[in-house]
Amino acid sequence: MSDEEIMAGEGSEQAAVEGGALGPQPSKRGFYLTARQAFGILAGALVVLLVALIVWLLFFMGGSSLVTRGGGTRAGIKPVFTIDGPGTGDKPRFDRPMSAAFGTDGRIYVSDTGNNRICVFDSRGKFLFEFGSFGVAKPLPGAKNTWVLGKLNYPIGIRVDSQDGTVYVADFHNDQVQAFTSDGKALRAFPDAHKKVGKGSSGADGQGIAVTAVAVRAGKVYATDQYQTFEFDTNGKLLKQWGKPGTAPGDLDHPNGVAVSDGGTVYVSDSNHARLIAYGKDGKVKWTYGTLPNAQGSQESSAPLQLPRGATVTSDGRIIVADAFGFELVSLSQEGKLNARYGERGTEPGQFNFPNDVDASGDRLVVADKENGRVQVLQLVGR
Repeated sequence: MSDEEIMAGEGSEQAAVEGGALGPQPSKRGFYLTARQAFGILAGALVVLLVALIVWLLFFMGGSSLVTRGGGTRAGIKPVFTIDGPGTGDKPRFDRPMSAAFGTDGRIYVSDTGNNRICVFDSRGKFLFEFGSFGVAKPLPGAKNTWVLGKLNYPIGIRVDSQDGTVYVADFHNDQVQAFTSDGKALRAFPDAHKKVGKGSSGADGQGIAVTAVAVRAGKVYATDQYQTFEFDTNGKLLKQWGKPGTAPGDLDHPNGVAVSDGGTVYVSDSNHARLIAYGKDGKVKWTYGTLPNAQGSQESSAPLQLPRGATVTSDGRIIVADAFGFELVSLSQEGKLNARYGERGTEPGQFNFPNDVDASGDRLVVADKENGRVQVLQLVGR
């Protein structure tokens, strides 16, 4: 067979394959991926999902880097989380916060005393906003008055009205209580810091009240100064005042905590007398818990209370007192009997370093852990 015949035969076979014996073949249409392309798209989708999950966790789990969650249970304290500050702005950390309170919507309000502001967090510790700034209502001779409504000078105590969410702040050096909306808008200040209050008070020059603690219950606002307890309506009208310097059962020496039960009993932490006093609606003493320091002013470490500060009443009627020098929370019955003691000194979650205030919401407490520069949300174990 000649070379020409061979080449002709190969051409015939090729023609038969391409379009002859098997007929015309349809062309492939549509979108097709190689294995490598499919893997790349899947990996990209997983990366997007992972980033979305991280963002969700940061937002809903309390995105501030200054929130620490959990911790081991110790001395009857189960830590839920601690907050060291807003974690943002020029002042990301607290400066010796002296009070904290729960809001009606689960918010946490912190009196950041050294920074002259109120910081607000959600129920999981995520920073929301802050309000207040430094302002002096009673300057020294020759100095300038820099106060306008809403400015603060060493805010000590804070409580929130469970009825309407109004926030009441003990504006200590300005000798007044200030009221704000739940979102931090200034509403009013009372009493008048430049007028005598009722029978008198311990504000500078005997005007206003050097307010050390506040409480609000059933349309009444309660405040303490260096030796008295005051009762106002929510508009700031003075209704009652009681207390005086001395060591008798109802006398006071620098009280730094006040709480009120649903029944109207007023509990006052008589700090320098190392006791808690329960007053009836008429201002008369119902009972006291604690013992007076000795003649030198010192207190035994085994005393019932050493330096009681902030106090609160739980939903089941227990009175919880923050004992700063005892580094613990003390639980009392409505009859003034000891229920239990919780806490110990330290810097770990669930430990305290001069706790200054406590507030309750459901089974949770929030504690202003002053010298640790933080607030702690916790639960009591074995109540």
